[in-house]
Amino acid sequence: MVVDFLIVGHGLAGVCVAQHLEKYDASFTVINQEQEFSSSKVAAGLYNPITGRKMKKTWLADDIFPYMESFYEALEEKLNSRFLIKRKIYRPFTSIEEQNEWIGSDDSDEKLNFIEKVSTNPLYGDFIDDPYGGISLSHCGFLDVNEMLTAHKEYLIKQDKYLNKKLNYNQLKISSSLIEYENLKAKNIIFCDGALTDNPYFNWVPTAPVKGEILHIQTDKPLPNDVIFNRGVFIVKHSEQNYYRVGATYEWKNLDHHPTEKARTHLIGKLEELLKIPFKVVGQVAGVRPASKDRRPLIGNHPNKNNVLLFNGLGTKGVSLAPYFANNFCLSILKDEILKEEVSISRYYSLNSR
Repeated sequence: MVVDFLIVGHGLAGVCVAQHLEKYDASFTVINQEQEFSSSKVAAGLYNPITGRKMKKTWLADDIFPYMESFYEALEEKLNSRFLIKRKIYRPFTSIEEQNEWIGSDDSDEKLNFIEKVSTNPLYGDFIDDPYGGISLSHCGFLDVNEMLTAHKEYLIKQDKYLNKKLNYNQLKISSSLIEYENLKAKNIIFCDGALTDNPYFNWVPTAPVKGEILHIQTDKPLPNDVIFNRGVFIVKHSEQNYYRVGATYEWKNLDHHPTEKARTHLIGKLEELLKIPFKVVGQVAGVRPASKDRRPLIGNHPNKNNVLLFNGLGTKGVSLAPYFANNFCLSILKDEILKEEVSISRYYSLNSR
C-alpha cells in the first residue's frame, strides 16, 4: 500500500500536520522514535497572545489564537480527552511607572481583544508580590501536551497509522514519485522531528535550538485555580493539588537534556521575587525546542525534491503556531494555496548545496 505521506515525528508538529492531512482526506503513516525528554513532552505548553517586556501582541495573534482554540477543542472531542486548559494570565506591574506607562499607552486599543482587565490595585496580594496591580489577559492558558500526544497516539495505533521506531536516513530511498523505507511506501515525506542537525535533507537550514528548563514545585497552600501568574517566571497549575510548573529558562549553547543547577538557582530566585507563600522544589526537567534564527517556523519543500517536506522550527510559541501553520502548510501542498512567505524555507534556499 502506498500512502500519500510519511510523517517523521509525533510531537506537537506531527500531531497538527497529521490532523490536517486527515481533515483534507490525505492518507499517512507516522514513524516516531519515542523519547522521554522530547521538547513536546517536557514543555509547559503555555500560550499567550501578549508577550515580552513591552507586552506586545504576538505575531498574527488575531488569526492564530481563534484558530488554535477551535482546533484543539475539536481534537479533544475527537479523541475523547481534555488537554486544552483555558486560564487567564495575570502579569503584575513592578512599579508605579510601569503601571502609568501601560495606562497611557497609545497602542492599547489593538490589544483589547486579549485584555480582560487592567487593575491599579493588588488582586492576588495573598499569593504573589502584587502591590501595583497588573494586567489580566484572556485567550490564554496551557496545553497538556503529554495528554494530547498519548491520546492521539492511541487514536493512530487503532488505525494502524503509527510506528514506534527510529528513522535511519541512510535507508530512505527517494525518487521523484516515491518514498520507500523498509516496508513503507509513500508519495511524500514530511519531517516533523525537531533538531535538523542529523537530517541530511535539511541540515543547511539555519536553526537556533533553545534548551529550556522547568521546575516542578509544591506549595503550602493552593494558588487560585483560574489564573496563571507570569512575571519573571510563569506559574502553571499541574493536575495534582498544590503542584505547579515554573519556568522557563533559555540556553543556546549546552543543548542537552540534563537539568542544571544554574537553571534551578535562576528559577528559584525569580520565583522567590514573585511568590509570597512557601514552596518546595520536587522536580526539574529540561528539553530542547526546535527554533529558527529569525523566530519564524521552517516550513516547505526541499528545493530539489518536491516530495521531501519540512514542518519545523516552531520554537517557544509552538502551541499557538502549530495548528494555524499546519493548516496553511497542508492547504499549500494539497490545494495549491500559497504558503505564507514569512515561514517558507524558500527564504533559505540559497544556502542549500545539495
